[in-house]
Amino acid sequence: MKMNHNVFQQNFLGEPEMKETGNGKNKNKPAGSGLVVVILVLAFMMTVGVAVLTVTSSGPKVSATMRYQEEAFNAAEAGFDAARATIEDFFGSGQWANFGDHYLTQPTGIDIPFLNDDPRTPNPLYFRRLTDEQIIRLLDQDGDGLADNPQQVVFFEQPFILDRNGNLDLRYRYTVFLIDDEAGTGQASDPRDVLMVCIGVVRSGPRLTDRILATCRLEIEVETPEL
Repeated sequence: MKMNHNVFQQNFLGEPEMKETGNGKNKNKPAGSGLVVVILVLAFMMTVGVAVLTVTSSGPKVSATMRYQEEAFNAAEAGFDAARATIEDFFGSGQWANFGDHYLTQPTGIDIPFLNDDPRTPNPLYFRRLTDEQIIRLLDQDGDGLADNPQQVVFFEQPFILDRNGNLDLRYRYTVFLIDDEAGTGQASDPRDVLMVCIGVVRSGPRLTDRILATCRLEIEVETPEL
């Protein structure tokens, strides 16, 4: 007699297992489970691969940005050192008696945080509300590479390092000006101290119209030197 129902047989471990005769399938192993596992593994590997490619491609860009930012900081620091030495010479030679006549006030309001000294109306032209690029454009509105009010600027777009041929590398520059730190505060101005603002700039090329890659701004309280 041919039997089509399930029968038990012993496996090699001596444990019973269910086996179906005829065209039946093993009910202990769900159909398609192996395919699901393969798909999950491939999806995981694809995700990891995309992440690795993203990190690999963005790494050089991040490194370049950090290098440009460091170069801009060095430019701003060089501007501070040069301005400090120049100002000491001005005081030493008697050209300057104090800072009172050397504050940056143009464009009008660049040193004033609030319009009409009203805290409810911030001044959009206040230098701390402007980017470094905006400040440089305001100081040279005609774009000729010279400050519109040179008597109020210590240095403007000044190159300071040499290239391999011994010429000034025009990609690296600094701008330095002085701000009355009491301006707009309601306090009387003290010409014996000042806020020195140094902006370092790194460009992609030697022209002032070339793309700016990085900037850095230093704001340092300075007092009249003791002579």
